[in-house]
Amino acid sequence: MARYAIILALIVSAAASALPAPREKIAPYCNPTLCTLPDCLCSSLNIPGGLTPAETPQTVLITYDDAVNVLNFVNYTSLIFNRYNPNGCNIKATYFLSHEYNNYTLVNDIYNRGHEIASHSITHRTNQDFWLANSVENWDREIADMRTMIEYFAGIPQSEIKGARAPFLLMGGDAMWSSLSNNGFEWDCSWPTRNYVDPGMWPYTLDFLSQQDCQIGVCPTESYPGKWVVPMIDLFDASGNPCAMVDTCIVGDTADDVYNLLTTNFMKHYEGNRSPYGLFLHAAWLLDTNHMNGYKRFLDSLSSKEDVYLVSISQLLDWVKSPTPLSDISSFAPWRCDTPVTQIPCNERRCAYDATRTPFGSERIMSMCNRGCPFFYPWYDNIYGNNPPTPWVP
Repeated sequence: MARYAIILALIVSAAASALPAPREKIAPYCNPTLCTLPDCLCSSLNIPGGLTPAETPQTVLITYDDAVNVLNFVNYTSLIFNRYNPNGCNIKATYFLSHEYNNYTLVNDIYNRGHEIASHSITHRTNQDFWLANSVENWDREIADMRTMIEYFAGIPQSEIKGARAPFLLMGGDAMWSSLSNNGFEWDCSWPTRNYVDPGMWPYTLDFLSQQDCQIGVCPTESYPGKWVVPMIDLFDASGNPCAMVDTCIVGDTADDVYNLLTTNFMKHYEGNRSPYGLFLHAAWLLDTNHMNGYKRFLDSLSSKEDVYLVSISQLLDWVKSPTPLSDISSFAPWRCDTPVTQIPCNERRCAYDATRTPFGSERIMSMCNRGCPFFYPWYDNIYGNNPPTPWVP
């Protein structure tokens, strides 16, 4: 993932120089007497519900970005699928999907296991001007249309795809949030914070102006009632540098280095205000043996803690909306597992596309559920593959 880290660093640097003047205050400052749970929460460092840290479950958010494929599915099987929370239920992860090379039959499998699926755009294009163009339509055609493709090719209802993450965490300000709001998304997890780490910032709604620092891209200033921000609280790497994604951190050379870095950052949350601890990464990072072994060892270490729960982002927000102390957590319905996940059937269809039927001038293969193969490779502005491709310019 060194290539991803370099691309992200370049985009962030260029985006910073391209940002507009300091944002104007459009939404009002938050008034806690007017902003109350379960529908509204001010941006703050306070534990929801006024709970003490000792009463608060420490949540861990495991997320993976980009396409699901046969290689990373093997890692998910060994790392995630057979791991349990203290209440005896399977842990949950959140998968932010982009389209190219995505295996929709495996996405269907992941969903049927109870994990969360979210949108990460169709193209994941590297052109920062596209994401910063202040165009609601751009976000509609990338984030909302990706959700449509997940429903169409993996069979997962759009109502179950509740969240999103911007490519490269390059937020599009009010254009992005207008698109998310207009299309019925409930939350976003694209917004890093460097200033609110220890203690960490809790999720909050955008009914009022956010107090979170704006590190990457353009941050919203308008009001989006009931829409949730899940802050990406920065880790600090082996060189002392902040990093929102694990795979952009300098982690050292050994599995012990990886384990120690993840543990040190975790303890800031666990011994602090119990704000959610995010392990946000791209699965390709786990192809390195030391990364994989250190990461697995860290996850194993959490199994001994009766107050640590690995949950999906929507499960976290369920708790934030209805804060429940550890003493009652066994009865907290959204984290229970006595109601099985409704299974979505999938009859796999594997489709091959030669270079003349893709926009890339090269071949692609696509696996999907319950559909005949589209004649052309589905892509941006051609999500059902009905039209001849036009050459793709990222």
